[in-house]
Amino acid sequence: MIFNKKYTYEQHDNEKGSFYNNSIKPLNSKDILDQNIEVDVCVVGGGLTGISSALNLSKKGYSVVLCEARKVGWGASGRNGGQLGIGMRKDQIYLERKLGFNHAKELWNLSLESVEETLSLIEEYNIDCSLVNGVLFAGCFKNNIKEFELEQNHMKKFYNFEGYKLFNNQEIKKEIDSNIYKSGMLNSYSYHINPLKLLIGISHVLKKMGIRIFENSPVIKIEELNDYVLVHCKNNIIKSQRVVIGCNGYLDHLIGNKKNKFMPINNYMIATEPLGKDKAKEIISNNYAVCDTRFIIDYYRFSEDWRMIFGGGETFSANFLKNPQNFVLKRMYKVFPQLKKYKVDYYWGGTLAITVNRLPSFGTMMNGKLIYAFGYSGHGLALSVLAGKLISEKIKGFNERFDFFKKIKHLSIPGGNLLRRPIYSSAICYYKFRDAINFF
Repeated sequence: MIFNKKYTYEQHDNEKGSFYNNSIKPLNSKDILDQNIEVDVCVVGGGLTGISSALNLSKKGYSVVLCEARKVGWGASGRNGGQLGIGMRKDQIYLERKLGFNHAKELWNLSLESVEETLSLIEEYNIDCSLVNGVLFAGCFKNNIKEFELEQNHMKKFYNFEGYKLFNNQEIKKEIDSNIYKSGMLNSYSYHINPLKLLIGISHVLKKMGIRIFENSPVIKIEELNDYVLVHCKNNIIKSQRVVIGCNGYLDHLIGNKKNKFMPINNYMIATEPLGKDKAKEIISNNYAVCDTRFIIDYYRFSEDWRMIFGGGETFSANFLKNPQNFVLKRMYKVFPQLKKYKVDYYWGGTLAITVNRLPSFGTMMNGKLIYAFGYSGHGLALSVLAGKLISEKIKGFNERFDFFKKIKHLSIPGGNLLRRPIYSSAICYYKFRDAINFF
């Protein structure tokens, strides 16, 4: 369980800078781990899983500290597309086939709770994170309209859900000023936000509650010792009864025996200069967040100051692209050639964890003293908030809801650690080819 600087500290050093980072005042926690300490729970990871775990555990009366290798929000939780969506990464019909109806329905209910929980935190603590309603699925392929109709009817019939609205070819053109989409489906129960503002907002709440947050404090080793766990940082040790690991795509060197259960994926984003409200409304008339139906999706929305925030494309190596700006621009210009006249102010990337079945992986190690949650597969903004709540329930002794996720079977990526990346890359090439054939 060794922390490795190569895969964390240096991963994003070549970026120009995230728009999100430049939209907030960093937490800059003054807490310094300068002595050995003892607590009930040590949380490792300053993303939403870790921050939510710390919040919920503190509410339950536990003494908690949080260690973050870089700074709070430095990982995927502070770098993502900002889509706060219900459901899982896969649709309900797929989940029913794989897991059975009852299991799939419980996942649906938990996903609804995840968004409700996030909205509740925003309201309770008055967090200004630029909350906007509506996520629109944009269909790239002719058969998407039939798939949307099937999902809409299925969700009405079996889930009593009426939050979907369909758009045909003419209607989607009025919603999104692009020629590439054939249809669309709006999810009115989903939202989009500035994710880093949410994360930093909750972190300030933790500080007011007296929770110590140690930034720039990478964990180098975790070991079990009788009834305790020792969390080794650079110069000092935290002795705790439980340890929560919330590092998502950065787990290789903390719980390395889980390597073959997920694939670290690098994803990239850009933010243009401000377009102004009127121009932005010409492009996305109702200010929805959008994601398309390709296997490697494009996703985009407007920021609170009317910048186009556009994400798309993936790489699978341990290193980031040297020039992610051009990588993403090619994708954006295919969708919106009218944006070529606007300059790009920011570009950045992040690493997320993809599981084979695209469902999050919950579990325990060290005889239940270490609890982890990862593998949100690009759909973790709301789910990671819920994960923290379920982790706190697990530690309190209420196991049912956490164990519901824990019981989901996760296949290993074949080939072992040496072949993990090339095998996954080969699979992605196949899906890219399939998308290209269907698109044209």
